[in-house]
Amino acid sequence: MQIKKEDIRSSILITAEQLFIKRGYENTSLKMIAGKCNISKSNIYRYFSSKEEIYETIVGPAREAIIGNAPFFFSQEIIDKSVSDKCNELPVMLAGLLSRFHSAILIMLRSEGGKDRMMIEKLITDSFVNSCPIEMSGSKEIISGMLIFAITDILLKHSDEEDLLRELRPLICYHYLGLAGLKEGGADV
Repeated sequence: MQIKKEDIRSSILITAEQLFIKRGYENTSLKMIAGKCNISKSNIYRYFSSKEEIYETIVGPAREAIIGNAPFFFSQEIIDKSVSDKCNELPVMLAGLLSRFHSAILIMLRSEGGKDRMMIEKLITDSFVNSCPIEMSGSKEIISGMLIFAITDILLKHSDEEDLLRELRPLICYHYLGLAGLKEGGADV
């Protein structure tokens, strides 16, 4: 029985996605992907020129969506909203994005030191916590890291949009209530 080329290509992508989530991009080889697909490593090259191309095929649309949505999440309009409005609006938008690109975003976040994880960290550090009154060196990076850890943990446990929303709402509220408290308290932290 002959397997269709599109089925093999699809199998490579599904297998790579699973391995990238489980082992991380850095710890997954083309040989591992081929082995799980029951094909030779050289057969992968009929469909993809490299492991990077497989990664880009899986993650590229998610990266574009993150970059495309970043202006909304980090807009002055959102920064100026009340904490309760942020707690209601942002989790809905974020849950939609995370459910639509669940696996790809999880791969990005689990790639320690990867360019996409660093992009997300930079977006959060430069923008999301921009309103944070903390001036101590490294504090914003710690807050960013905690948010990324929490979002990664939520993605590992949930993929359904409603479940994601249920888990994200308290995280977003906790973050913004904490920032509001620091501002009101005039903390020189």
